[in-house]
Amino acid sequence: MASHRTTPEEVNSGTALQAKTNSTADNQTLTDSAKEFLRVEDVSDGQTPANLQADISVTNANSLNPHDWPRSKKWLTVAIAAMFTFLSPISSSMVAPALPAMAIDLGLNTTIEVEMTMSIFILAYALGPFIAAPLSEVYGRYKILMVSILVFVLFNLACGFAKTTAQILVFRFLAGLGGSAPIAISGSIITDLFDRSEMGSAMAYYGLGVILAPAIGPIIGGIMTQNTSWHWVFYVVSIITAVVAIFGIVVMPETYRPYLESQARKVAAAKDPLFVTNHRELPMSVILTTAIFRPFILLGTQPIAQVIALYMAFVYGIMYIVLTTYSSLFVLEYGETSQTSSFHYVALGLGFVVGNRLSGSLIDYSSEYLQKRYNTPHMPEYRLPVAIPAALALPIGLFIYGWAAEYNWHWVVVDIGIAIFSCAVIIIFQALTVYTVDVYTLYSASALAAVSFLRSVAGFGFPLFATSMYAQLGYGWGNSVLAFIGLGIGIPAPILLFVYGARIRAKSKFASG
Repeated sequence: MASHRTTPEEVNSGTALQAKTNSTADNQTLTDSAKEFLRVEDVSDGQTPANLQADISVTNANSLNPHDWPRSKKWLTVAIAAMFTFLSPISSSMVAPALPAMAIDLGLNTTIEVEMTMSIFILAYALGPFIAAPLSEVYGRYKILMVSILVFVLFNLACGFAKTTAQILVFRFLAGLGGSAPIAISGSIITDLFDRSEMGSAMAYYGLGVILAPAIGPIIGGIMTQNTSWHWVFYVVSIITAVVAIFGIVVMPETYRPYLESQARKVAAAKDPLFVTNHRELPMSVILTTAIFRPFILLGTQPIAQVIALYMAFVYGIMYIVLTTYSSLFVLEYGETSQTSSFHYVALGLGFVVGNRLSGSLIDYSSEYLQKRYNTPHMPEYRLPVAIPAALALPIGLFIYGWAAEYNWHWVVVDIGIAIFSCAVIIIFQALTVYTVDVYTLYSASALAAVSFLRSVAGFGFPLFATSMYAQLGYGWGNSVLAFIGLGIGIPAPILLFVYGARIRAKSKFASG
């Protein structure tokens, strides 16, 4: 008869058990997430000391289950994570208005070199999450996030001191690697903190930073380049991020429950020599190898992750085409100055804000409504209906934007089209992101890393052909081609996942029930 294990739940309730149970009950005392994290195996019998509760007693404010934390603590954590997800992406697009000046100072002699200076940051976004996300499922969110942010600050600052083409490309890539961690981890932090009924609203703040920042970046970059120099585009972001990082280091808690539970057991064992554990952790090399390869396995074997990754890659790629060409449209076709043209990104940002405020509440409402309608518990697929009208609005926005620009209609019409497009983008992004973390709850960081890989590759690659596409097809047919592809992918994807998602999940060892 194996001894009974004292679980974090029993510790939180102030109960220390000294009992023997059968092996079935024994296995139930440890949460599934902790068992997966630790790869637990029974190795010995032993009694849990009665004073374990005194050793690692907790209040609601520092419970081992972050779902039990006070709302103030949860939302402070979300606010810090959201700031990181805003400051890192804003650096990806702030350089857009500064590229001509940088080309002169750094000797960027070809169009590809100029475009790479902006896009290589996004390429790093594709690779970084494959390291940061799985490590956060081993060492916790806090450590990996803070180390990565410091890497971002250092190399983004170094970009401001770059003197050559090679230096700016290398520094931008390394800054992107560090900056990719908030994108990969912050969504999982929200999953750690909130139950499914609140996840949509909380995730809206995460998504707002990821999507809104690239739209605001060119506005700020244009003003700074016009009035100071391109170097300050990098200095300002680095300084602000460093301040937020210092605040985060001091007040941001660890949120990953399996890691908290593991640390609690280690503390108990260290403080009480009578403590005997029935758990044995596999070697760290085995745990790390399993965690690091998990995003690749998810992307290679999980149909849900593959469909989401493909569609989000397309949407993200189009968004970066717009980000890199929107200012030049008004300079070349409407005769505006660089600074004036950058203010048209306000329309893009307005669409993002409206879509963000709509998506958070609609995603939660959709789940509540469908639960009542079908008289079932919550299912991840209940998040998806919101994405269907957005998938229709996205090509409509592209049609309006493209043909208004083609015939030089009033700039207000162009901005209306781009606002509809950006509103649809963030609703799609929010719905699919919440669905992803809902499906792969325990492995949400790895799942987001898998999805963000193709998304970031598209964000890097699509702008490289944007200029030649518009030169050959014009804005009208160029955007129409993208709109037709969007219709072909965007309408079927959420419908197919809604209909077949539950059956696919049932066959997956990674997905939640």
